[in-house]
Amino acid sequence: MRHQVIIAGLGDTESALEDSRSIPEMVLAAVQTALADAGIDYGAIDSVVTASVDLFDGITASNIAVTEVVGAVMKPETRISADGLAAIAHGACQIWSGAYETVLVVAHAKTSMARYQELTQWAMDPIHVQPLGVDFLTCAGLQARLLAHGDAGADRRWAQIAADRRGRASRPLAPASSVEEILASKPVALPLRQGMCAPMGDGACAIVLRGAATGAQGPVLRGIGYDLEPHALGDRDLTHWHGLERALQRACKTAELQRAYAHFDFAEPSCLFAHEEELFTAAVKLREDTEISADGGLLAACVPVVAGMSRLATATRQLRGAEDGGRRALVHGTWGPVAQGQVVAILEGTPL
Repeated sequence: MRHQVIIAGLGDTESALEDSRSIPEMVLAAVQTALADAGIDYGAIDSVVTASVDLFDGITASNIAVTEVVGAVMKPETRISADGLAAIAHGACQIWSGAYETVLVVAHAKTSMARYQELTQWAMDPIHVQPLGVDFLTCAGLQARLLAHGDAGADRRWAQIAADRRGRASRPLAPASSVEEILASKPVALPLRQGMCAPMGDGACAIVLRGAATGAQGPVLRGIGYDLEPHALGDRDLTHWHGLERALQRACKTAELQRAYAHFDFAEPSCLFAHEEELFTAAVKLREDTEISADGGLLAACVPVVAGMSRLATATRQLRGAEDGGRRALVHGTWGPVAQGQVVAILEGTPL
């Protein structure tokens, strides 16, 4: 019988355009909050999984900079160079396998240290694509152009999505704007405009996963699934997130849910660009009453690498606040050019 995985503790720094703290200081603050929330100390941690990207941090093996503050000295540690939700998947598998009972998962990024989009050029094909100056933003613009072809109302719909998400956020990294202001914002990769893109910032997130044998309380991680599309843009259908469909199918299988009948009360997608929310909803086919991005999502505030874990933290808080158990949330993370990597998690709440 597979071991149950419980979201036992949360800790995150509030996203900021520029956090004056160093990366270890940010991570330490998130970890201390998560441990306190779970009611444990460093001694209770069996294993640590971290998510970071050397390219963004500007150092080799960037997880080494946080080894002490995550409590990984003389303990098993795994580093994932992808979205933090992929690190959650790894930590959950450690508990499901019975190898460990308490796993600390941590993700961090600090975009204020360098020009994020320029760095993403180095993730592209070095022979055919890098010399053209193509980065993740350019790729997103290409995808948006394909989606908008023959659709005169696409840019206004995307502006409406961005305006709505930022309007509901308590601390957006970009000011709330009207649809007209977003449509008049600076073109960055036509048809995308500045207001349709997630504002990037600094932050860290820590989440404590525990097995049922520990007596921990909290929402249950029922299922998780991921998929990786081909790296070459020409080998992919950019007008649909097929990878997300496959990832969700796998998550439903591990959660022992029938995909066709699975419903979600909340959905927390990782959409860095407004048009991606349409790709998300088309792929997962949500019911009309599903609440999407309750806190504004990434279009209000985004920290790369941390993004998927921040969505998991938001969904967990929603489920914790529900008086009745059994409510279900879909959490989503991506990484790579035009969301090459896709990962989803299915959470269920427990009665208060």
